[in-house]
Amino acid sequence: MSRIPEIVFVTREEIIDELWNKGIESAFNSNIYAYTWYLDIVSPGWSALITDNYDYLFPLPTKKKYGINYIIQPLYCQQLGLYSSKHITPELVDTFIDNIPSKFKYVNINLNIHNKTDKHKSDTNSRVTYMLDLLNYDDQIFPKYKENTKRNILKAFAKNHTITTSLTPSEFISFYKYNGHIESPAKEIKIIKQLIECLIRQQKLTLLGCINQSNEIGSVALFAENNDTIYYLLGARNKRIKSSSLHFLLDYQIKNRSGLGKTLDFEGSMIPSIAHFFSGFGAKPCKYLNYTKNSIPASDLILRLKKELGL
Repeated sequence: MSRIPEIVFVTREEIIDELWNKGIESAFNSNIYAYTWYLDIVSPGWSALITDNYDYLFPLPTKKKYGINYIIQPLYCQQLGLYSSKHITPELVDTFIDNIPSKFKYVNINLNIHNKTDKHKSDTNSRVTYMLDLLNYDDQIFPKYKENTKRNILKAFAKNHTITTSLTPSEFISFYKYNGHIESPAKEIKIIKQLIECLIRQQKLTLLGCINQSNEIGSVALFAENNDTIYYLLGARNKRIKSSSLHFLLDYQIKNRSGLGKTLDFEGSMIPSIAHFFSGFGAKPCKYLNYTKNSIPASDLILRLKKELGL
């Protein structure tokens, strides 16, 4: 058994941004969700488990409600878990999970695609993201599109759809607010605005729109790029118009970014229709784990809820 480094729980205020972000940047399993500037938006007040010299980093999106401390996967943040430039074993992942402070009575967090577990298999379930290696477009990507995907792209082309790269943040937000999948509009739009502003500052943002023959926006997409990965964070079709514009838009991005050693992460999905849509571009499923543990006594939760509501 290899030596397990000492693991320390730290609050957001105790984290040194420069060391943390340097550790995430150099991690072999780095992703955009784990940088301090990203977590500060999607999970304000987050905490973490770290080792000496920030060699191993495990962000914890911590919250507190009704007097109960808990950890929950944030919106617009598909994967977290353990990061390092060093080798990560299932034993090490298990040890970090074991070191989550016991005061967090409920934990629901997605690990990243490079995190496996032995000890906590019964507390995990598999989830899927779809990824596409952006190789040579003409020889290695487009030929692997499904026929239905090719047909939709050609249909949009025949109807004189065009792509705009000058979509403004306000135009994107206005369109997405009406056409996107949003459950809590005020909360989610606020986060999206902050993410866009931050990604612009970090020079990692691409906003695209597809314009139809009537000069209307048919679809929009928000991409964030970090190192060798392009993340399809948000996208939406015009609800009033049945068209192939999103096929056309995604094909544009794939073609435009192919041959540069990048990978496109479609960010999902567990929904069969969306998974089918992404796989139509030749994207392959890639599994990651969700870890869930609930140690809240039912009676305790009821009492705290009553107290919160003044009952």
